[in-house]
Amino acid sequence: MSAAWPILRMLARPTLADRRSWALPVTAFAVIATIILDVTAGAAMFWRIPGDMATTYRGLAGVAVVLLVLPLVTLASSATRLSARRRDDRLSALRLLGATSGTLRLLTLAESGAYALAGSLIGVVGYAITLPLLAMLPFNGGPIGVGSLLLGPLPLLGVIAALVVLALASSAVSLRRVEISPLGVAMRSSAQGVSRMRIIAGGALLAVAAGAAAIAPRLGMAAAPIIVIMVVLLAIGAGLTVINIVGPKLLAVHFRSRLRRARTAPALVAARMVLESPKAAWRQVSALGSVCFVGVAGGAGVALLSRTSGSGADRAEAILIGDIRTGIILTIVFAFATVACSVGINQTSAVLDRRDIEVGLDLVGMTAAEQEEVRRRAVLGPLWFVMAVSVLSSVAVLLPLVGAALVMSPVTMAVTAGVIAAGAGMVALGLRATHGTLAGVLEEGLARVE
Repeated sequence: MSAAWPILRMLARPTLADRRSWALPVTAFAVIATIILDVTAGAAMFWRIPGDMATTYRGLAGVAVVLLVLPLVTLASSATRLSARRRDDRLSALRLLGATSGTLRLLTLAESGAYALAGSLIGVVGYAITLPLLAMLPFNGGPIGVGSLLLGPLPLLGVIAALVVLALASSAVSLRRVEISPLGVAMRSSAQGVSRMRIIAGGALLAVAAGAAAIAPRLGMAAAPIIVIMVVLLAIGAGLTVINIVGPKLLAVHFRSRLRRARTAPALVAARMVLESPKAAWRQVSALGSVCFVGVAGGAGVALLSRTSGSGADRAEAILIGDIRTGIILTIVFAFATVACSVGINQTSAVLDRRDIEVGLDLVGMTAAEQEEVRRRAVLGPLWFVMAVSVLSSVAVLLPLVGAALVMSPVTMAVTAGVIAAGAGMVALGLRATHGTLAGVLEEGLARVE
């Protein structure tokens, strides 16, 4: 332990000088913390609303938290793994200088915790900046007001601590796949298989989600409102979790078939790239799964509102309808912010962490255009799986919850299609935006070789 601190101080200066090593994870945690604090503030405000509609508002707050926070937690765990290759290079140099394996593991955890802490503190600033904007939104018959969205010191510290602990836990898990030998630090070379148990576990969890969704409407007045809310949240949370459980296995099966049928170099390399780590390929676009789920749920909500608003609602019900509509829009906006953060950061990190492979392909004659095609195939292929799995999962949960008439209504389908198209467009734009990063990596590699 005593030897780690001098090494940590020695390592801090070059690490801070290399902006690419810390900018991605810190930015990711800043965006994540900002959104989580905004959502937490909104949920707390909903929870404090008095009156006959209090239970309804609390249920809506719970649904929004589950739809948004679960994907953000997944993104936070992925953010810890960003720039892993450059981290391994630095640790290898320290290992060759005589640092012990325990010291290297401690340094890795310290680095991950520092990134999460710095990003979370910036996220608090982001929350303070967005607070006046959110305060102007109309809810419960008037503007929200800054006072209603202010979080105390305890919730702020709780979110920061939770993100730091999540980063440390994710980093500790990722260290299990790192081989620390006397000659350096590297990822273990064995292929990262995806167990068939994922399909079984996913099917069982989907059955639980569908069962909970079917039970919730039947409870009605027979159970306390909080019990009904908890059952609904269980159904939605389980449905969201299914997406990331079964997705990587289905993706691996599909890309093995594409590998056998590959007829061009880009198709072959893209299939190999995905099969090298199906879970990593899935994580690059997994945030879109939550958006598709939100799209189907939001579409069903809009369809329900369109029916209710035309049935002569009184003032209280009219206010509730307006609040639900605003909540749906906010949920979709926050979901898209998550996708934008995930796509931009993951794509940039993927290019930087695979720079040795990309430079090697360039040296053997693969052009930059062909490498762009490889990236496009390796990202857009998983994209369609994410959308298909998430839509099927959301339909399985919402059908027993709100009925086929709402889920299959033209309004629901239109909102879902619009959300899917916008999400896919953001992924495509993220690919295009990181073209300059790939070009810079290839130029830097060529200059180093020359």
